[in-house]
Amino acid sequence: MPHSTTRTWPGWQRPALALLMLGGASAARAQVAPPPNMALMGPDPTATAYQGPRYPGGPDSLHAAVRRYLRAASPTLTGELFLRLELENTGRSRQAYFLPPPPGSPAIALYISPEAQNLAQQLVQRLLPWQLPNRQPGQVYGAQGPGVTIVLNFGPEPSPAVRAYADENPTFSVVPLPVFARSKGTVPRNLAEFFNRQIRYPYEDLRRRRGGTVFAYFEVSEQGTVEQRRIVGTVSPTLDAEVLRVLQRLPSALTPPRYQGRPTRVSYVLPMSFSP
Repeated sequence: MPHSTTRTWPGWQRPALALLMLGGASAARAQVAPPPNMALMGPDPTATAYQGPRYPGGPDSLHAAVRRYLRAASPTLTGELFLRLELENTGRSRQAYFLPPPPGSPAIALYISPEAQNLAQQLVQRLLPWQLPNRQPGQVYGAQGPGVTIVLNFGPEPSPAVRAYADENPTFSVVPLPVFARSKGTVPRNLAEFFNRQIRYPYEDLRRRRGGTVFAYFEVSEQGTVEQRRIVGTVSPTLDAEVLRVLQRLPSALTPPRYQGRPTRVSYVLPMSFSP
């Protein structure tokens, strides 16, 4: 779908585009009946088990630890920041940083606040080691991960409450299928394919060889509705807008996230890496 700021590239010429936290997968045929589901991650579109890093005691324990430190903040600090943790093989943070808010965001003042930076450093030092997904003997993680993103809400706690992860991920419908008609009749099996097939690298960013990682945020409610779609880690206005455009196409979930067997609201932060 080329337009004035984008370019469609042949497969051998397309710039690299990767969704860091979600692995790619082989595609399913569109003719399968009933219409196929799309998983949050992994090659099996029916698989829902969460396979990312887990905090000891679960997401509620993580929430309590974060709130304990944020209560020490000055009452003049209000707003929302996103703290990215890149983990070592031990589960401890090897690197921690705030995601840069988009231009004009009210979170910029909070982002550059020394007090917010100091509180984040204290929090990182006192968090327990994360429990990492099972690996094969001798397998190590690459330089890019694994990573987790923690939402820091300074000031009053938002309502409704949102968990950082759940035991079961949501699954999504891949209809309307015509969106993927140019992919030889195939449909995406997970969010990695959903984004990779629709995102078009903006021409201006390609021309200027501008790349980096855009972080997109959304919540899935107990009913499966996708809400609060926005960019929380910026690269450029045009790259941000392209990621948000595709995120707006994500349909409501067929099955909601579940924690201890019950539907729950969960937030997701998807890092999407662009390399010209």
